[in-house]
Amino acid sequence: MSRGSTSWLTLALLAVARRVLPRERGQWGDAMQAELFHLSPAAARRWAFGCLVAAIKQRFSPMQTGTFRINRWIMLIEVLGCFGFATLAYYEFIFGPSGLVRLNGEIIDKVFLNSPGGTYILGLWFGFAIGGLVGPIGLWFGLRYVLLNRALTRRVGIVLVAAPILQSVGGAVSAIWMDTGDYSTSLGIFVLLTVLPIVGILHLMYLAKPVASAPTDARLAVG
Repeated sequence: MSRGSTSWLTLALLAVARRVLPRERGQWGDAMQAELFHLSPAAARRWAFGCLVAAIKQRFSPMQTGTFRINRWIMLIEVLGCFGFATLAYYEFIFGPSGLVRLNGEIIDKVFLNSPGGTYILGLWFGFAIGGLVGPIGLWFGLRYVLLNRALTRRVGIVLVAAPILQSVGGAVSAIWMDTGDYSTSLGIFVLLTVLPIVGILHLMYLAKPVASAPTDARLAVG
């Protein structure tokens, strides 16, 4: 089959497959393309699709060998998932229509200090102003890794992990001490604002470790 008779879909699938392949597998891409033009149109489409599946598997292969090192562009999805919602929540809590920056002495006295559980909520708000920074800061470090391949140092990571943990522990202790069960944080919010950012920070810290040597021989299976 000549190049001219190859369908645009087949060529597009192969182009994406070559783009997705890790750089060290560039020869695989050349072999994929060379084989393509010896096949019938239907077989070529199946071959191109199989090449794309194999390329995707190669991108995820580090996750299948017991490590947590993944491609930087795949890491972008994790970064947005771990820090995106926390960053939006932080912006709303601090700079939104009812955010912390809009509080004054009169509002604090009327809404919080003279309301049942108001002191507890105010304390959580100020605590989140510090602990919640793990969202935007983590997002910045995560995007820096994606764009510049620069991971997170251990010291900074420990501080970022400690902040939301201390906030959560302090909030739980305060809730028990002040008997404010009606103001308890839901599990979903706790996961989105505390657990996911901590997981993201720990992963960035892991990526800062030196890369161990790995075996180079692998087989391409697209059938």
